[in-house]
Amino acid sequence: MIKFDFENSMGFVVNNTAKSFQKALDFELRKNVGVTLSQWRVVVTLVMHPGITQKEIADRVGIESATLVPVIDKMESDDLLVRKPDSKDRRINRIYLTSKSDELWESMLECALRIRKSSVKDVSESDLKTTMETLRKISSNLSIYTDVDKKIIPVKRIKEAR
Repeated sequence: MIKFDFENSMGFVVNNTAKSFQKALDFELRKNVGVTLSQWRVVVTLVMHPGITQKEIADRVGIESATLVPVIDKMESDDLLVRKPDSKDRRINRIYLTSKSDELWESMLECALRIRKSSVKDVSESDLKTTMETLRKISSNLSIYTDVDKKIIPVKRIKEAR
């Protein structure tokens, strides 16, 4: 069996860092605002795209629609969002934030900014800029494996990118 140092691979380090961000932000949000990381993701998505559908939210946050249902249900029961039937297709619900979410938004942002500040302690602005540029390039390079419509990319296109 070929040995590979996973703990020093780019994917492992990026994934581990993302998990650390998520755990820290979830802790801050629960402690200071009373919302979860999953709820935060829904709120952020709706701040940027008010009135989108549950499926669109799930796609944007990267989870299955069925996984999102209990999150949306809980947020609705907590008066953080409201479902409204689509004016053209009543089978579709559009989702909107409530005034209660609006009131909590600033506190949520403060939590996120505290985590960001803590995460970049002792890291120079230059290093941060380089890291962001590098991660965006890597993400762009990896986008050949999927596209917006989640269609399978032809093998020929993947080979061409190598």
